[in-house]
Amino acid sequence: MTMPQFDKTHVSPSEPNEEVSSPTLSENALETPVEENTKTQKKIPLKLPAWFWGWPFLWLIVLLGFGTMGTGALLWLLTMPPVPNCEDISSLSPDSEHLYCADMATKSGKIEPLRQAFALVASWPADHPLQGLAQQKMKEWSQALITIAEQKIETGNLEDALAIVNIVPKNTPAYESVAVAIEGWKNNWDQGQKIYDKAQAAMKALDWSKAFEYAQALSKLNNSHWSEKRFDEIMDRLSLERQGNQRLNEARELAKDNTPEKLAEAIALANQIDKKLYIQAGAIKEIKNWSRSLLDLAAKQLKEKNIDGLTKIAGLVPNYSPLYSEAQNLILMAQVKALSWNQASSKPIWQQMAILWEGQATLDQMGNQSLPYEEAKVTSKEVSGQIQDLINLQLATAVATIQHPFALQLAIDQAQMITPQQPRRVHAQTLVAHWRKEIQRLEDRPYLALAQRLAQTETPQGYSLAIQQALQVALGSPLRVEAQTLIAEWNKRIEIIEDQPVLNEALALAKAGNLSAAIDKASKIGSRRALYKQAQDKVSGWVATVQTAEDRPILDRAYNLAKKGNLSGAIAEAAQIRYGRALYSEAQGAVAGWAAERDAALAVQQAPTEPARPAYQDSYSNDSGYSNNSEPSYSEPSYSNDSGYSNNSEAPSYSEPSYSEPPSYSQPSYSEPAAPPAQEIAPAPAEPAPEPAPAEPAPSGGNNAPDPNLFLE
Repeated sequence: MTMPQFDKTHVSPSEPNEEVSSPTLSENALETPVEENTKTQKKIPLKLPAWFWGWPFLWLIVLLGFGTMGTGALLWLLTMPPVPNCEDISSLSPDSEHLYCADMATKSGKIEPLRQAFALVASWPADHPLQGLAQQKMKEWSQALITIAEQKIETGNLEDALAIVNIVPKNTPAYESVAVAIEGWKNNWDQGQKIYDKAQAAMKALDWSKAFEYAQALSKLNNSHWSEKRFDEIMDRLSLERQGNQRLNEARELAKDNTPEKLAEAIALANQIDKKLYIQAGAIKEIKNWSRSLLDLAAKQLKEKNIDGLTKIAGLVPNYSPLYSEAQNLILMAQVKALSWNQASSKPIWQQMAILWEGQATLDQMGNQSLPYEEAKVTSKEVSGQIQDLINLQLATAVATIQHPFALQLAIDQAQMITPQQPRRVHAQTLVAHWRKEIQRLEDRPYLALAQRLAQTETPQGYSLAIQQALQVALGSPLRVEAQTLIAEWNKRIEIIEDQPVLNEALALAKAGNLSAAIDKASKIGSRRALYKQAQDKVSGWVATVQTAEDRPILDRAYNLAKKGNLSGAIAEAAQIRYGRALYSEAQGAVAGWAAERDAALAVQQAPTEPARPAYQDSYSNDSGYSNNSEPSYSEPSYSNDSGYSNNSEAPSYSEPSYSEPPSYSQPSYSEPAAPPAQEIAPAPAEPAPEPAPAEPAPSGGNNAPDPNLFLE
């Protein structure tokens, strides 16, 4: 507000009163005296008082301003047209109403009303009366679009944000603020994207510390999308990558053993790593390497022709491994190889055909590619040749199932069509050999059937005829073993029929007490006869009984001499029982005890007068009946004629063992005398007789003749 200008003219004191008193005078009337006075006298300037320029004047000015504004507002309200109804607006409505309604619609903060508002103003010409107001409104609308676009950017959608602000026409002044905002957004976005990409690259390179540095730089950007959302994403990803790397390192430790079980366990552990992680690329690489190690181990089994081992190891390669198809092909080619190695396989032909057909299809699918293992390489020609041979063999096998010599011969002719150069030659020859044996079996079976019917008579003549029939089975025939078994059985039956009366007669003689005659009779059964062992068992028992009857009086006399204190005489008497006799062990046990007892008594008697000698230097004098200078010599037992057990058959004969010198004893000497009590059995001497047995109790007096009833069956 400008200050009012006043004419600073001095007036007389009476003049103001006149002016105040006559305010209604005209302007000319007031000026007339002044003009007249100026002619007569000089003008005097008006001098206002000092208080006039103070606070009262200021308040006056303020009141005048408010009054003017109130008056203007009242006039504007009285003259302003009514607010238009935007719901009833039409194309015929004034542009001012359209602009008003468009501006009101933009207050909702939605994009579509703003787009329509800009479209409305853009259709007006440059000289439109409302163009100035429209430009002002467009600036407001552009700021609203920028606010909405910034919200999109905060959510990480730069493209949508740019699409929103591009609603503002570029040829308008309002676009200047939009261009500035777009440039700032792009710069900030590019900076965040570069840092984010560097963090991702660092994680791919397994540089965890570098990735963390980039994440920290990302958190400092003035954009919540990068500083918060993307930062959290990088940190979460970094944690997962580290966990995946730790799991992969654990799998590597397992794989160091290079055993099938550990390799399979390592592959399974590496496969647990999340597929979205960068470390997964390293895991896949390791899975491929470990799968290759499994296949290498499987190929070693193939070199050893261990198909089961190969199948087990190669089967450990899982289906998610890059080498899974190669592992399956290796197993299949190994099975195809095995069919050529083991052409006499027990697998049915249809199963072999299925393997070969699958192998042929796999080879056709592989084309020029082949497995990296020389042992598993198979050509398509080999497989097709095996298929054709198996078809021929299947036909021959079907004919051979008739089990007739003529049908078997046809099968043989069919199988022999496979030449030595063909893959299944060995299989064909195996079947030919089998069918030839079947022909021989069918031809020889009647001979054995007739022989078995003849043997059912159970007579020597019937068995002999059966043997003659069984001998018709030629050497090399499949029934040869069965025929020989039957022949041996029938020969045994004949021998039993022939020798059983002889054995029965011997048993009868033994029952009557004539053991010598029983022995002679039983010894007539030959050593290769069926009843030979049974007869010899009886003979051995009877011989032992006879020897016991002969030697028991001698041993009884020795016991009696020992009771009387004549130990040397007892020893000499018992020594008459020779080696191999039934009572030899009992006699030697008694001799050992008596010798020890005698030596102990002599040692007690000689202890005061004889000096100490080296311990256990025993010598036996000749009067003792034993001598250390000679040992008995033995010969195989035989039965001599003078013993009463002669035998003209093949049974062995018995003879008494012979000694080079009669036994004698020498007086033993001891380094330290001992005085055992009388009648106490002393330890065995240093050189006892061969294989002594524990001393048996002295036999009681009585009849020593054997009881004939002991030898009956």
